[in-house]
Amino acid sequence: MKQALIVVDIQNDYFPGGNLPTDHPVETAQAVAKLITKFRQEGKQVVFVQHIMTEEHYKLIPIMQDNSKGAEIHELVRPLAGEKVVRKHHVSAFVGTDLDAYLKSKGVDTVVVTGMMIHNCVNATVYDANVHGYKCFVVEEGVNTFPQKLHDQVIPAKQIKESFLAGVQFYFAKVLRLDDALNDNY
Repeated sequence: MKQALIVVDIQNDYFPGGNLPTDHPVETAQAVAKLITKFRQEGKQVVFVQHIMTEEHYKLIPIMQDNSKGAEIHELVRPLAGEKVVRKHHVSAFVGTDLDAYLKSKGVDTVVVTGMMIHNCVNATVYDANVHGYKCFVVEEGVNTFPQKLHDQVIPAKQIKESFLAGVQFYFAKVLRLDDALNDNY
């Protein structure tokens, strides 16, 4: 098993002061930072994904505008010089990018996916990783979302997160707790 850690869209717009703050973004990023440290120490690939909205999409959801502070990868998980950064314009990190080719060039067959947000970009990336033949893991503490309105009720972020984790675990990925991932209990 040759692993890579994929860090999806942990960008400033998802933090307090950003255009779309998520639920517990600092705690989520801190959990991911622990995984980044582990993967770096073990000489494993760490791939950072940065979502950049197209002009058309930015008009609908004004986040992650190219060259803005909000689109920058958050300082808690910033890539080092030479680490792979994949810029994307779609929900999946595999669509319209070189992510698959890059992972294959490094011999990666297993991905540990983290980031923001589980109901969109993390979820889509996990599904596509599976389609591309990768064994997938998602770290529970390393993903988040935000409360969302459905009709006349607000669905709590915790409920959305748990529902999507259960959904990906049904077939596409094994969901791990942070301690298990840090201790190689896959």
